[in-house]
Amino acid sequence: MNSPAAPVAPESATVVIAQRVRPEREGDYLAWQAEIGERCRAFAGFERTEVVPPVPGFQDDFVVVFQFDTFEHLDAWLRSDVRRAFLERGASLFAGEARQHTVAGARPAARPAGMVVTTRVKPGREREFQVWEDSINAAAARFPGFLGNEVFAPVAGVQEEWVVVVRFDSTEHLEGWRRSDVRQRLVDQAARLWDEASVETISGGFPGWFASGPSTPGAPAFPPAWKQAMIVLLALYPTVMLITYLLTPRLASLPMAVGMFVGNAVSVSALTWLLMPLVNRGFGFWLTPAPARRTRAEVLGIGAVLVGYAVLLIAFLALER
Repeated sequence: MNSPAAPVAPESATVVIAQRVRPEREGDYLAWQAEIGERCRAFAGFERTEVVPPVPGFQDDFVVVFQFDTFEHLDAWLRSDVRRAFLERGASLFAGEARQHTVAGARPAARPAGMVVTTRVKPGREREFQVWEDSINAAAARFPGFLGNEVFAPVAGVQEEWVVVVRFDSTEHLEGWRRSDVRQRLVDQAARLWDEASVETISGGFPGWFASGPSTPGAPAFPPAWKQAMIVLLALYPTVMLITYLLTPRLASLPMAVGMFVGNAVSVSALTWLLMPLVNRGFGFWLTPAPARRTRAEVLGIGAVLVGYAVLLIAFLALER
């Protein structure tokens, strides 16, 4: 009797376009890109689009991602008269040629993970390093969950290191590659090529508590760390206070270590499955605002969080009387 076949992840087709925008035209570019995103949604097979802004000292280009359900639908968009007209209209926004990469594969997970590898290569060893980089990238591509990578060469006067961004579809798959004997062996073999190397993983400040934002051009994929901290405090403070008032007295007969464990377990459960989903929905407009409404969203969001802090403080001060 044949065992049932494992479900096959649906395929998708994605194009990644990187291009440098003139600094004084970034506002015009975002408005132009937003128009493209809206028109793109009307094409068959469209799934998502995302704009990643430059990162000073690391990436000077805007990176745009378009994902369709098949190569045929993606190609229809790329070759369309609509897109061609947009490109002609926006030609003056750019300071350089576009770099375009098209890939196919299983749709990425909602929470992809990645790592940034920064390497200061010894003078004269650059060619050897590039050959080695091709080999380690090919090895990574054979590991489960691999999504892709991008290599950024040094920029004279700005960045002296080579920077490689490697992405996997989950933290578990990323860690499987990062801790693998294959990667360690390749790194050991090439250690003579560089003076210094570092690895940083890419993840949110509070993984699991914040969902990615809508795929709106110019909108951040995840909330910045300072917003995550403000929202976590808004949910954590009343949780801890209520546990202190209601649960801690009932745990007084237990050893302190046990009572603390129970209290922490209750607070983490309440945050993960009750409070954080609620505040995420309530403050979604502020956590990952669309560019067109960013200023208004920032003012309203910060104001609402501060008012929330004040209301909670007043309420719990009143309970102490």
